Amino acid sequence: MNDLLILSAGGDRRCSLLSAKLSKVPGVTVFSCAQGLSEKNGLLPIRTLSECPAAPDLLLLPIPLTRDGKTIPAPLLPEAELDLEELFPLLKTDTRVYGGLSAPGRPFEAFLTEKGISFTDYLSDEVFTLKNADATAEGALLLAVDLLPVTLRGTRVLITGGGRIAKSLTRLLTAYGAKVFVAARSERERYELSILGTETIPLSILSESGVLPKTRLLLNTVPAPILDGKMLSALPPSALIIELAGNPGGFTPDAHLLSGRLILQAPSLPGKTAPESGADWLFRLVCTKDPVLSLMPC
Repeated sequence: MNDLLILSAGGDRRCSLLSAKLSKVPGVTVFSCAQGLSEKNGLLPIRTLSECPAAPDLLLLPIPLTRDGKTIPAPLLPEAELDLEELFPLLKTDTRVYGGLSAPGRPFEAFLTEKGISFTDYLSDEVFTLKNADATAEGALLLAVDLLPVTLRGTRVLITGGGRIAKSLTRLLTAYGAKVFVAARSERERYELSILGTETIPLSILSESGVLPKTRLLLNTVPAPILDGKMLSALPPSALIIELAGNPGGFTPDAHLLSGRLILQAPSLPGKTAPESGADWLFRLVCTKDPVLSLMPC
């Protein structure tokens, strides 16, 4: 029986550590592209996708698998240009593709569906997504503690959005004694967040609520442009603004220019602050879900 051939392309340290872990599984060969790895055991680094000698059984892509709909993110090797189209000749009908889906990746998902190729979205796994949300919140607090000249205790924090990351942020910030407000669209989300000990308001009335002028830390989790220049201008000059959402983000294109405010871009925080944990979670997810890998001694 031939080794299971895996191509792992691009991504942050979570992906490179995942490649290294999978290469240690007996019966597995991993070709690692643009992940800054050296050759070890069953791990074979390549610089371009075309160097993969055969169609992979598994194709592992990052979270998100693309930010622009055309290329695969490769922050560990910025000079690498990994085009999604370069993958097309490498895929066979029984290749199983894994990656983090976001709006720019929908056409690629549609292409795979049209060709009858299996695709698994990491973020469709509830357990992984909850762990990822907790890691994102933890990383955001590390940034805030590092950049704010005040303690979190007593600090007025505004979170926009009411999903998993917003809930994780709320739990941590209230434990630190911060005064947390959450602006969310859904009444259900607002109720769930209020149970965690925060004040909530409908996102639609944020501009008129009087919350913005009192906010010292703004954390956005909504991947849609809901915050404009006028809203940012209402924040105090000392406010710290952190963007946690993926493309297109929660700020209108002209929000920065109209308000003159610096927006700290911090997507995919678990890849920076907890890559080893993230790799462990991805390893367990793939080894559990994949019909072939699940039968191997992971």
